[in-house]
Amino acid sequence: MRDAVASVQGLREPVIDSDAVFTLGSIGVEKTAKILLGCAEVESAGRWPTMATMKGWGHDIDNLVSRLLHAAEQGQADAVATGYAATLIERVRDSTALPLLFATLSRYGRSGRFHYLDVLATDRPGEFDAPAEYWNRLEIEVSNGLGGAPGGSPQEFDAFLGRVSEAISHELDVWWFAMHRLGVQGCFGELGKKIGWEIWDYGRPDPLKRQHSA
Repeated sequence: MRDAVASVQGLREPVIDSDAVFTLGSIGVEKTAKILLGCAEVESAGRWPTMATMKGWGHDIDNLVSRLLHAAEQGQADAVATGYAATLIERVRDSTALPLLFATLSRYGRSGRFHYLDVLATDRPGEFDAPAEYWNRLEIEVSNGLGGAPGGSPQEFDAFLGRVSEAISHELDVWWFAMHRLGVQGCFGELGKKIGWEIWDYGRPDPLKRQHSA
């Protein structure tokens, strides 16, 4: 997750650099979601999910993050500070960028890694849209939230692209932090309290203390 956030923050040429962003992002989010869902399963069923269950979750990051947030809501009553947990859940739900980001990573995780190779091999569109199309929608959403792309010099436009990437990386950082804190709070059970500390980069600043409009 640390590397995924950093790769998004440094993104300037999506056509050239997107595979690194999509790879790190899809793997980081998927692993985070699955390990915390596993903790919630231990709490509710008394054992780690079976291999069949884990495979059933697949690489659909849209579904995984939705399932994880639902698990957090189900466990919110057991949180150390229920109000704080509710605030974290609300912050994630209110983000307009995160659904588009997760849609991008979901397409990449399910088929996007080989999207264009599949098109070349079959000479027809793939089962899913290209992840780059979803990323473009995400950039438009975030750009509009920042007031739209400015006119002026190429340097000014490059600086604006930097702000867009920074805003997207901030939202991913917020999601990561929220899942860490929800784990520590006990929303994913007793095991989740321990794992919540393990999935966060110790000493990393709280991203909620530096807000971006996205």
